[in-house]
Amino acid sequence: MTGTVVPKRMKKEDRRMQILDAAMTVFVENGYKGSTTVEIAKAANVSEVTLFRYFSSKQEMFLAGIEPILLSTLEGSINTSAQLSPEAKLEYILFERISLISSNYQIIKLILAEAPMLSALGSENFMKRVVQILQTMLTQVGISPEGKEFALRILMGSILSFLYMPQTDENSIRRFAGRVSALILEEKNQKTGEGIEHGQVI
Repeated sequence: MTGTVVPKRMKKEDRRMQILDAAMTVFVENGYKGSTTVEIAKAANVSEVTLFRYFSSKQEMFLAGIEPILLSTLEGSINTSAQLSPEAKLEYILFERISLISSNYQIIKLILAEAPMLSALGSENFMKRVVQILQTMLTQVGISPEGKEFALRILMGSILSFLYMPQTDENSIRRFAGRVSALILEEKNQKTGEGIEHGQVI
């Protein structure tokens, strides 16, 4: 006689991620306002009671789902590339950001669409923090204060363009990242050359 197989109990963190993944799928399909915790629980194959053991509200789930995409992964990329040359660092971060955008473009579009809601929740700091992190990184690679706005616009514009033209080919992304990095650093080198020519200290 074959004994009954008792399914293994899912670890707490695995269950949390299961619910979070289901929540982001529902948010992408229905938008934040159009989604309910009942729908999310159903998509995660858990009861609503179980859902609330892990997240206190729909808002908490939404913020927990977008935070890694906007911040944690960016901070991780910058830390990983800390010892690289300026050009290699820029290329690496661009490659990581573009790859992430291309893989998660639906969620990024959702975040942009829900910007007014995030502002109402007092969570507009996400984008401000992204800008601050990128500004710090540009300082680290030697971009002057005068050239930082130009470099930041090139950097963010290049990354966001992949929302509407996603690319999954790694070689294409690497080539693009290399060309953008070269453009930013070329501008930096031109500014440095102009400063030396006029006897300025950069």
